[in-house]
Amino acid sequence: MTRFPVSERKNVASPVVKVRAFPPRWTIRFAGGREKRWNPAMKLLAAVGVIFLAACQDQAAPPVATTPAPAVKPSTAPAKPKSEAPAVKTGKLTVMDIATFFPRQQAGTVLIYDARPGFVAGFGKIPGAISWSRHEFDARLSLSESEIRAAKAAGKPVVIYCTDAACPDSRSVAEKLAARGHDVAILEGGFAAWKEAGLPTE
Repeated sequence: MTRFPVSERKNVASPVVKVRAFPPRWTIRFAGGREKRWNPAMKLLAAVGVIFLAACQDQAAPPVATTPAPAVKPSTAPAKPKSEAPAVKTGKLTVMDIATFFPRQQAGTVLIYDARPGFVAGFGKIPGAISWSRHEFDARLSLSESEIRAAKAAGKPVVIYCTDAACPDSRSVAEKLAARGHDVAILEGGFAAWKEAGLPTE
């Protein structure tokens, strides 16, 4: 290897330093002949390499491209119509006079309801009548409808009466039954007309 001129200090106890111009390298010779070489350029390159590697590691990973999910289109199918309960056909509401009613009552071919309050019916009623006041309509409705269906199957009309022609209770009960699809008749004149005709009571 070619040796470049170096400056030397001889006959001293301190180390001798040799400097080469290019590439820069220092040689230090200690007493006893031991030498140590130091290359500042290599040290500088090593430091630069370490800094470069650190900078590469600090760089954030590039963002991952994501594909947006396709938009969901609203359903255009027509909504199914809701099934509705069949409408109840309104029953017939009629008036029956005493002359028509009496033979049926005697033969037992009529279903009779007394729409007066229960304590009033206790003072006298048409024989065979069932007490069903308008105040107890809902409480007895299920049982009464069973009786009405059985009477209809047997061909018996349903007749409701009250105190007299001015009493609204018989019409109130009759209208509610008609709204539920039952045919109902109101006794003309009510219990007063029955008594005036001299007919039996119980």
